[in-house]
Amino acid sequence: MRRSFLIITLTLAALLVGTSSFGYPSLYTSRCASCHSDDTTSCNGCHNHHYTVNASADQPTYEPGAMVTVTVNGGDEYGWIRGLLYDQDGQEIDRAAGPTGTGDDGLGNPVTFPVTLQAAAPALPGTYTWQAGWYGGANQGGGTHLEDLKDVTFTVEGISSVPDEPRDTWDKVKTLYR
Repeated sequence: MRRSFLIITLTLAALLVGTSSFGYPSLYTSRCASCHSDDTTSCNGCHNHHYTVNASADQPTYEPGAMVTVTVNGGDEYGWIRGLLYDQDGQEIDRAAGPTGTGDDGLGNPVTFPVTLQAAAPALPGTYTWQAGWYGGANQGGGTHLEDLKDVTFTVEGISSVPDEPRDTWDKVKTLYR
């Protein structure tokens, strides 16, 4: 009885493993290649990595208009990705993608993890939350896409005020133009 239970258990385990959905390159061919026909096969371009994507700014604080650099990391496979950066109003402000905006167009030098996105900080002081992340196929690719976005929060500090010039200097300047 114990031996037959073991055999049944091992058989079921083998069947479950054999039918599990793994990220084989053939999935790219069957589910992604119709739209990405000129792109190199990519597991990172198709899978959402079970939400392992993360994003962070290079500093916690910026001056108004300073360049904010956001790094998106994640993925545990190979291949090109598309990275996106949205401002506090949900407007796309940077994108890292292939030459035609999708994969790598088979040209090599693809965008891969980690990806760097940049945009100018807002002009007004305050705390801002942008979103950055990965864009690709929903779980197993094909047909639909999703964005795995992460919040990136930072502060824009106001410009420190310049002290007023001494009044007597201004009075001297005014006398020159009377």
